[in-house]
Amino acid sequence: MAEAPERSLSKNGNANHGDTAKTWAEQWLSAERLAPYLADCGGDVGRALVLYEWNVALGQVLIRDISHFEVALRNAYDRVMSEAWDGGKHWLLDDESPARRPVMRRSAHGELDANRINRKVIDAVVERLPDNAAPGSIVSNLTLGFWVHLSDRSREAVIWRTALYRAWPKGTDRRDLQLRLDGILRVRNRVAHAERLFDPSSPRLSPLVADADAVGLLRALCPEAAGWLYGDGAMAPVELFCEEHPAPADVGL
Repeated sequence: MAEAPERSLSKNGNANHGDTAKTWAEQWLSAERLAPYLADCGGDVGRALVLYEWNVALGQVLIRDISHFEVALRNAYDRVMSEAWDGGKHWLLDDESPARRPVMRRSAHGELDANRINRKVIDAVVERLPDNAAPGSIVSNLTLGFWVHLSDRSREAVIWRTALYRAWPKGTDRRDLQLRLDGILRVRNRVAHAERLFDPSSPRLSPLVADADAVGLLRALCPEAAGWLYGDGAMAPVELFCEEHPAPADVGL
């Protein structure tokens, strides 16, 4: 598990002067990125930088759990889609498969093809890979966003009801699942871009919620793997991290 930072500027020979520290901190992080950390630390640059490092450590714990879940999600979806599709090519490559063929939906801008972006994303991955790359290579190179959006409302009839529902326990509600998947995706993207994870603007961006959902959904997809990774622990890793390494400022999760 990631360790929370314990250093402070006062331990750094050249960093005891607040103005000097603020200058290089803003050069490194930008004034805009540093500002909320300073605000939560009463303008103390040293504490703000420790809080920034704590946020990074929190993200490391979170991205580990989301990565474990992402691998399980894409393999489960590939498995059930492959079982349901009997076309001549793999379901990601066959233009007649429900993940590629035009799926027209009404919108405020007229009719739109819900699978247009799917085709572009898949084809871009194929173009980057060697000729005749195995389907598994394509599966592993598609983004979490691709897998999350396979179960959205626009594809409910053609993908969810025909195949994807089989990856989940009986009775799984697609709408509830989609909300949880969207939250995991959005928080994962914030970690990837080194964004602030605390004081989220909405409950769906809570790192505690996203981590609990990632672990919980992994248990639904592959309980044996989840048991091996997490045992029967009642606390998800982010919750445990926050208990063992309290934030160096009064922030909310």
